[in-house]
Amino acid sequence: MFFEKHSDLLAAAVEANRTRTAWTGFAPITPPEATRAVELVGAYDGRTLEMSTQTASTITAEEISPYTGKALNVSYSAPSPEEALHAAAVAAPALRAASAEQRVGVCLEALSRIHARGTEFAAVTSHTTGQSLGMACSGSGTNALDRGLEGVAMAWAALRRIPESVTWQATFGKTAVTLRKRFRPRPLGAALVVACASFPAWNAYPAILVNLATGNPVLVKPHPCSVLATALAVGVLRDVLREAGLPADAVQLVVDTVEEPIAGRLATDPAIRIIDFTGSPAFGNWLEQNCRHALVFTETAGVNTVVLDSVHDLPATVRTLAGGLSLFSGQMCTTPQNIYIPDAGVRTDTGTVPREEVVAALRDALDELAAAPRRAAAVCGALQSESTPASLRVLAEEAERDGTLVRPPTAYEHPDHPGARVTTPMLIRLDPRRGDTLPAGEQFGPVAFLIDCADTAAAVAHATDSVRAHGAISSYLYCTDDDTVDEIADAYADAGASLSVDLVSSMPMQYAAAYSDYHVTGLNPAGNATLTDESFVAGRFRLVQDRRQVADREHSQVADREHSQVADREHSQVASR
Repeated sequence: MFFEKHSDLLAAAVEANRTRTAWTGFAPITPPEATRAVELVGAYDGRTLEMSTQTASTITAEEISPYTGKALNVSYSAPSPEEALHAAAVAAPALRAASAEQRVGVCLEALSRIHARGTEFAAVTSHTTGQSLGMACSGSGTNALDRGLEGVAMAWAALRRIPESVTWQATFGKTAVTLRKRFRPRPLGAALVVACASFPAWNAYPAILVNLATGNPVLVKPHPCSVLATALAVGVLRDVLREAGLPADAVQLVVDTVEEPIAGRLATDPAIRIIDFTGSPAFGNWLEQNCRHALVFTETAGVNTVVLDSVHDLPATVRTLAGGLSLFSGQMCTTPQNIYIPDAGVRTDTGTVPREEVVAALRDALDELAAAPRRAAAVCGALQSESTPASLRVLAEEAERDGTLVRPPTAYEHPDHPGARVTTPMLIRLDPRRGDTLPAGEQFGPVAFLIDCADTAAAVAHATDSVRAHGAISSYLYCTDDDTVDEIADAYADAGASLSVDLVSSMPMQYAAAYSDYHVTGLNPAGNATLTDESFVAGRFRLVQDRRQVADREHSQVADREHSQVADREHSQVASR
């Protein structure tokens, strides 16, 4: 029933994946007022949510709002790894036996219901991750739902390319042999999805839904300090599964604490056949090295670079860069970190601007943001973890001692939550030629390194070496010469990195469009999985076949029957469009 209800949406998503053009399946979500958001989150205070198989154990999550400083005080049923895996195994046969239409229909209905509760989900997301309410409605709202739908549509297309049965005939010597063959997709097995603290929905939705659509029961393990939004999504899925006549334990929430993590225990259990992980490079690399029994998909982090060669409009470029550094306080995997500025400065349509002036302009743009609290709140949000301000202070003190600090991390006065954990970006200026050491990997949070370099060629060489060593998820270039752009794009492609060029608009430079942009290449150390290409889907199921020889007199009857089945299926697909 759910499949037919959403068939038009699915068909449009399949077409969007094919054409890679701009499209969305979901209307914008209206952000709640700040006081209303606090009320929506407060409604869960003291509650225990059961989002897994029945168990006597519960955990009160370590969730503290970065805005109010108050604990959410929500508890969750906490099955042991053994209990959760047993429940997944019990649910697996029914999920496997369900048709692709039934499983995909569940995914589509769940996306629709989450969207209908978008305001509530935004409030909860904001007060667990630190995202502004606007970002929670867009990046973790409609855009995350679109990423989920993109994955479901990709899975559906992959499954539908496989014929259910065919009649095969070949001649061996003088004898014609006719076989009737059936092809059946079979899921790989239980899947583990490990979500990150700051941006869980955007990465978790595709993984959860693609696993479910291809028949794999899913254990969802959120970060222990950012649980509630993921738990609510799991709750929606469990409700829809029940209504579809499928076991709710096909999707379960498994929770843990910082002191006693369970992701490693689950990941190394042979019963787990698929792992999707978003988070730190250290644990992502550990999973890739130690979970050979499973299909492992990782998206971790890297060093995102910006090369400033030449621009048409320097003030607009600086505003774009300042916005990119500030968006969600630098807590996005696509945030630029290392900005290369040549010795000769940056060429513009009205002449070359010296490097010192470029640095000063970027610092001034960030100061202007800090001086406009309401705008800063909408752009920066809050810092998810209380450890981030501490690490920024240490970094700022070191840079000040070294004489490399251009701008310290500067707090702004949040207009709705005076005690919020907030700051605007820090700038540090380095020159590797004089022995300055760059961070060996991502520096999480709102900080950028302005790197002096001889020229654009030296900048590109250093940046692409960084990609190979540390990985990159997004890379940026500002250059007004098309031939030079093509050469640099080739250099980044050879390093396994995607490149965005001359982004100057109201679109955030980090924005990645569902159905169009491929997120993470899988060709550098920042992760091995791409949202969403066919390899993200295809490995989650395999094909089994049976074949039987058909006597000559039966051949025409079999062929007629299969032709009729194909015609009925094609008619049904056309009607669903």
